[in-house]
Amino acid sequence: MVHDHKSLVEIHEDVPADHYDTGLRRNLFQKYWHYKRFKEVLSLVKPVKGPVLDVGCHGGTFTNQVLTKIGSQNIYGIDISPSAIELAKKKIPNGNFQVASAEELPFKNNFFEAVVCLEVLEHVDHPGQAIKEISRVLKKGGYTILLVPTDNNLFKWVWFLWTMYYPVWRHAHVQSFSEDYLEKLVKDAGLKIERVRLFNLGMLKIVVARKP
Repeated sequence: MVHDHKSLVEIHEDVPADHYDTGLRRNLFQKYWHYKRFKEVLSLVKPVKGPVLDVGCHGGTFTNQVLTKIGSQNIYGIDISPSAIELAKKKIPNGNFQVASAEELPFKNNFFEAVVCLEVLEHVDHPGQAIKEISRVLKKGGYTILLVPTDNNLFKWVWFLWTMYYPVWRHAHVQSFSEDYLEKLVKDAGLKIERVRLFNLGMLKIVVARKP
């Protein structure tokens, strides 16, 4: 897939590593969007004692939230942005962070008790492969929480306005998860869907699934 002559790594390196931290302090829209995002996702997080993975962790802003709620002290994170990973390492010194692709997770089979992947799959060339990788690294009985934009008409307008304000994001979305596309990919990966929830006026969808 062509991304306006830039690779996904280059596109996401254009986004400052502290983008989310700065936005949460200064941008009222980001503050509201992520407050709702944090609230909805954390309401579905179940405590575990074993290792937890944040796929597409960026600078670790949300990883910190997950770490507090989930209870595990064995947190891992991957992202394709080297500068974001460096920030995550500073923010969570006892975490395990590395540069890697969601489509090729550098972990052994059946390793994690929980995997979160939040507003990442729309940035991935092959989201079905990424979900299969999540399934592979999950322990039997482990769960994953996947969050994507729904690409409904309201979201399309919001995204248009957002990329006018932050043009660095303009070419970052390479997938559309309209209708039940995400659910299909989750089932194809051999995971059992436990819950599907829409929020933020139907602009965001959460799927919770477990490895049988």
